[in-house]
Amino acid sequence: MSIRVVRGLAEELEQVGVSRMRFLRAAGLEAGQLAATEARLPRSAIYRICEVALGLTGNPAFGLHWGGRLQGSAFNPVSHLIAHSASLRAGLEALGRFVQLISDAPGYELLEHDDTVTVRCQRVTGESSLMQRFTAEVVATSFVSLVRSFVAHARPQRVSFDHPAPAYRSEYARVFEQAVRFEQPFTEIVFDRALLSAPSPHEDEGVHEALRAFAERSIMRLAQHAPNALRVRDVLVQQGAAQRMDMEAVARALGMSVRSLRRRLASEGKSFHEVESDALATVAKRLLRDQQRTIQETAYEMGFSDTTTFHRAFKRWTGTTPSAYQDRRTRSFCGPRNEMPGWKVGS
Repeated sequence: MSIRVVRGLAEELEQVGVSRMRFLRAAGLEAGQLAATEARLPRSAIYRICEVALGLTGNPAFGLHWGGRLQGSAFNPVSHLIAHSASLRAGLEALGRFVQLISDAPGYELLEHDDTVTVRCQRVTGESSLMQRFTAEVVATSFVSLVRSFVAHARPQRVSFDHPAPAYRSEYARVFEQAVRFEQPFTEIVFDRALLSAPSPHEDEGVHEALRAFAERSIMRLAQHAPNALRVRDVLVQQGAAQRMDMEAVARALGMSVRSLRRRLASEGKSFHEVESDALATVAKRLLRDQQRTIQETAYEMGFSDTTTFHRAFKRWTGTTPSAYQDRRTRSFCGPRNEMPGWKVGS
C-alpha cells in the first residue's frame, strides 16, 4: 500500500491531539519515510500501523471518523482526480482506473443494478477482528464521504456490516444517518443509482486531464516494479479473449525478449501457461457475471467453438463449472446486472 495512507493517518492523528513524533515513535517509523511519496509498505505493515494509531487515540470509533475525512495527501492525486471529474460516475471510474496508486488490492467491489449501486467491502483475512472492523469502517465511511462530495445530502439506502455491533453502535447511526444492520453476509453500502449522474461542483476538464496524465505516468512507474507474473496477467486480461496473445506478443508489449520473460517468470516460480490460464479464468468470470449473457455466448466470446470445450477449460482453470459459478454468483449478489468499468470485482 502507498505510504500516502500512513501520511494521511499521521495528519488525522495530529487533528485529534496525537503528535506526529509520538505516532512515528510508536509505529517504528522515521519522519523521512512519510516524505517518500512513491514508497510502499506491505499491507500487513499498514494494518500494524493502523492498530498502533487506534491505540494512541483511545477512540474505538476512530475508523468511522477517519474514513469520513480521508482526502488530500492521503489519496492524492487520485482524490483530486475524482473531485475534478465531470460526474460521480466518471469519478468512480477514475478511482477504479488508478486505485493501484493507493493499494495493490482495492478492498471493495462495486455492483450496479437497475436502480441501485452497491459498494461491497472485501473481508480482510489473516488479521485481527479489530482490524477487520476498522478496515470495514474506513472503506464504508470513505465511500459515503465521496458520494456526499458530489451530492451533499445524499443518504445510502442501506448500510450493512458483517461484524457484530460494537459498544459504540450509536456512532454508526449518527455517521450514516440511519439504523445500521450488523452480522450481515457482507459489509456494503447501497445508493440510488441516479446519484451516478450527479455533476461535480469542482469539475475542471483541464485540471482533470493534467491529473490523469500524471496518474498514468505514476501507474507506469509502479508497473515497472510489479512482479512480472502480475504484469503478464494484466496484459492478457486487458487484451481479453477475442484475440489471444502468445508469449512473443506479451513479451513485446512488455518491452523484453521471450527469453527474458521466461527467465523472469521462472524466477517467480511461474510459467507463461499458468499465468495465461489465470488471466483467461479472470476474463471468463467477468463475462459470466453478466446475467444477460448465456454460457454459450460466453464460450463463443472466449474463442471456443462449442460449450463442451469451454466447460472443460473453465473447470480446469477454476475447479468448478460455468453454470455452478453463475449459480453461486446469483445467490451471493442477488443478480447484479453489471459492474462499473475499471472496477476489480472479486474473482
